[in-house]
Amino acid sequence: MKSSDARHLCDILQNTGTAEIDILGGEPLLIPWIRDFVAYAIATGFSVNMSTNGSLPDAVNDLARIDTHALTIGFSILGFEKTHNRLTLSDNFSKTIEGIKTVQASGKNPVVKSAVTKENSHEIHDLALYLSELGIRKYYLLYEDIVGRKEETPFFSFPRFWQFYSNLKTIMKGMIELDFVAASGFCMSIHNPRGRCNAGVTKIAVMPDGSAFPCNLFAGFQRFYLGNILRDGIEAIWGNRVLEFFRDTNHKNICKQHECIHYPTCKGGCPAHSYFAYGTVDKADPRCNAF
Repeated sequence: MKSSDARHLCDILQNTGTAEIDILGGEPLLIPWIRDFVAYAIATGFSVNMSTNGSLPDAVNDLARIDTHALTIGFSILGFEKTHNRLTLSDNFSKTIEGIKTVQASGKNPVVKSAVTKENSHEIHDLALYLSELGIRKYYLLYEDIVGRKEETPFFSFPRFWQFYSNLKTIMKGMIELDFVAASGFCMSIHNPRGRCNAGVTKIAVMPDGSAFPCNLFAGFQRFYLGNILRDGIEAIWGNRVLEFFRDTNHKNICKQHECIHYPTCKGGCPAHSYFAYGTVDKADPRCNAF
């Protein structure tokens, strides 16, 4: 996306009630104008959440120097040095830790995120302790996405992930605030059913060319293309009939595992994962076949 288009996007969203912009990658700090864009978005009135792998210390330092409390910088760490570097095919662990300390020195509170996998789960407890000693206040465990990956990719079912997260949250109470990120379709409140998931309900995803999708996991699936926000405007995007599926409040849990403790608050997981695996959104998330 060109810098001018990014600013235009802010202007489009300014009067829609949008409160937050999440900037995801890839690695967004590779974009030469990203710091200026973040400053512009904050000045426009948005809160900005930036996700980075921390591999670019100079760019992290430039971002941290923006004088605001409306910017949250999140760092991805997949384990200690050996594990992190192996899983990311990089040598960036030390740079990521340096970036965290840089953000802290600026007076901000960075967050750290770890996608929990079968390859790193044995390190997450000790990593949480290490992060608490670094002064990290908030640590997110991410339920691993597998859209676009090979069928043999090993993964946890959501119930196993939830048990892992809940146990660690109890252990780490008082040391570090633990939270989780997972598809809303796994944990919709039975007291507040919003639809199939939060895609197209509380969020949309915008790609670098301006193309819009219900969420980033649907990007590339032409059936879920909402239009181009830079050309078509927010009204056309938000009013696209594709979103009627997600907003239908009559969605029931399509999962067949009635014995699961999450069944009452689940809508069958992430529809993007179902579409990726089966070519339909009318089946449950394939990751819950991994009990």
